[in-house]
Amino acid sequence: MKKRKNAKGFTLIELIVVMAIFSILMVAVMQIIDPLSRMMKKASIQEANSAAVDNMKRYFEGSLRYAECVETFEGGLVDDAGRNYTDYSTSELAHLGAADKEEAAVVNFIFNHYTDKTNPGTEDQFEGIVRMLKIDNGAGGAVTEYEWDFTAGYSYQQYDINGNKLQVQAVKADGSPAFEPDGVTPLYIDDLGKVLPKIENRQEFNDVINPVYYENYSFFFEPGYNEMQTIFDSTVVNNLFNTADDDASDYYASVQPVLAPNGNRYGSFNPDMFSLSVITYKKDAPRVDYPDDPNTTENEEAPAFKSPFALSNINMSLVNIRSSFSSNRASDNWGPVRYSGWPKINGVLSTDRYEPLDDMVDLDGDGLWDYEKIGINQASKIDSRFFRHSPAATDDGCIYFIYTLPEAR
Repeated sequence: MKKRKNAKGFTLIELIVVMAIFSILMVAVMQIIDPLSRMMKKASIQEANSAAVDNMKRYFEGSLRYAECVETFEGGLVDDAGRNYTDYSTSELAHLGAADKEEAAVVNFIFNHYTDKTNPGTEDQFEGIVRMLKIDNGAGGAVTEYEWDFTAGYSYQQYDINGNKLQVQAVKADGSPAFEPDGVTPLYIDDLGKVLPKIENRQEFNDVINPVYYENYSFFFEPGYNEMQTIFDSTVVNNLFNTADDDASDYYASVQPVLAPNGNRYGSFNPDMFSLSVITYKKDAPRVDYPDDPNTTENEEAPAFKSPFALSNINMSLVNIRSSFSSNRASDNWGPVRYSGWPKINGVLSTDRYEPLDDMVDLDGDGLWDYEKIGINQASKIDSRFFRHSPAATDDGCIYFIYTLPEAR
């Protein structure tokens, strides 16, 4: 008779002990994996930020570093009087020779810096290329560049029949412009007797930054040199964000300017150091702006972000921004005096004081234009090749740079 073997298995206590040990091991493994996962997520967005910002830095440096004249607009296009270019009426834009608010700002830029300037070695109005670099935070930080060919405007002097300068408005007795449009390219004249510049051949360049960067990420640009500061106040966080789905790894921070040792914030844009912060964040991650705070001016209220995000600063010097011509250089003659009084035709005074603007002023009879230096009453920013406009009171989410390059002459 065969001996019967006893079948032995795990007891319930043994199974419980094994499961407990396994659970402990799983918890230990998860404690290792979770930080690694968070580190990988953070490293991923930092890598995207580094690659994108490096691309942007090269582009901005290539565009702006050697600019001859630059005007910057923070938050929108606002003129020196504090009026947003979006507020210009259709008739006003037509008077500026512009089709939209961006073109109106470009015309004003040329008018400010190049009035009365002539092409080197000639008596012709200055011609060149003007560019606008537009950063749209409302569209995920999209960067677009526009380009126009332009012809500078000019101010002209009026003379009486004896050749004495007059200071009168360029209008006829009935209030109409002293010089009518030629039917092809109207010459718009303001009440100070200045002819505004002409712009044409507008070109638009999209995707100037590699579009691959925008597939999974959005970008936010903040003027100046900034850093991220964690928001510890839970009440502020709850007021700004929906935190119901947060986990332990989520946190929030706002963009704040880095302060100099004297307590002042570093200037957002200046000729010696052009600074621009770029925050990279996931497309599906929220970005919010602080609500109006009675204790904080609107321009100081910063956007806030939910993790993950990364910030890098773009810094460059505008090395060619110093004036190459100014009203202080009395020996230079940059523009001809334009005649709008009683013109001489072949040395004989004309009876029609409304001759075309292109008639030569030759009071000294040498057969050449009569020149005088450009003053601030003509090109208002002749002595300021870099001009930072005040931040817009109503922020449309855009930052603009209007500029020219030396080779654009």
